[in-house]
Amino acid sequence: MFRRSESRKRGSFLPFAIFRLLLSITMFLILTVGSYEAFKYFSGTDPLRIDPKSEIISLISSSKLTDVLAVLGVKLPAVTQSSNKAEAENEVIEEEGYKGILIFSFAVVADSHSDNSNLEKALRLAREKGAKFVIGLGDFSQVGTKEELGDAHRVFSSSGLPFYVTAGDHDLWDARDKGQAVVANFNSIFGPAYGSFVDSNIRFILVDNADNYKGVDSLQMEWLRETLAKDSSKAIFVFLHEPLIHPTSDRHMGSVKKSGSTDEPGEGNRQILAQAQELVKMFKVAGVKEVFAGDIHAFTRYKDEVSGLKMTTSGALTAERNTQNPRFLMIDVFENGGYNVLDTEIR
Repeated sequence: MFRRSESRKRGSFLPFAIFRLLLSITMFLILTVGSYEAFKYFSGTDPLRIDPKSEIISLISSSKLTDVLAVLGVKLPAVTQSSNKAEAENEVIEEEGYKGILIFSFAVVADSHSDNSNLEKALRLAREKGAKFVIGLGDFSQVGTKEELGDAHRVFSSSGLPFYVTAGDHDLWDARDKGQAVVANFNSIFGPAYGSFVDSNIRFILVDNADNYKGVDSLQMEWLRETLAKDSSKAIFVFLHEPLIHPTSDRHMGSVKKSGSTDEPGEGNRQILAQAQELVKMFKVAGVKEVFAGDIHAFTRYKDEVSGLKMTTSGALTAERNTQNPRFLMIDVFENGGYNVLDTEIR
């Protein structure tokens, strides 16, 4: 009698055990997918498309890790990181540094997000390294208020370096929320968000592509075509906030779904995606040497697989929402037209 009772108890417990097992698996999958999506959102990088080799190189080239291991008596071999390598459609750039007569150096900074202490450190380090001027790629604020932008402007102004800047998407938020022209706050503090200048017969073009919902307006596109058509300099560099394309990050021009769009979720804004491709072709035809962008908070170098156009993203200055240590770019330009892009960590 007792044995039959125990058998019935075991039989009634089995479905409950299976239910608990399935529930645990479901909860684990939900947590895993949630963590994956959160990492993609905050880092702008898809962890499934990251090359482990390049991430290890990034880790062992970190000054913090090197310092800790030095205390323990462990010395790592010198490592030079030229890119975040990835198995993707776009070719990652790996090349030897140019040599020759250096004519000048300049700095590129991006994504300080009101971390003005790191912005100040970067500009001071750039000046110490001999930068002739600095180019800023936007997102100097958290939400784009005049107060935040004004604080960043004061840091640039006190650096002693000439500076040329474009806006980031965060720098537009406050003006958009107030129903103003999205660049109203930025323009009132820094001036126009796009423009061009020439130094040592090299043209530098700043493009404002920070508006996630409208892309580059027709007036700026026409100005850009005219500027490129009449240019006679020996080299052209282009600077903007959002990458035109990217092999591993899901944050690039056209990736944000346009408000009111009928596009399916995740498809992005077709019009802006098409405009990004148009810009890639325009720059390649014009002979642009390289396009520099910010926004994704990571240093990467790669080529568009179709056009071969070189592209670089600068790491971020902010200490928050940053998968790398705060950093910026130093670029050395040589008399023979060659140049080196140096990923520079703030120490």
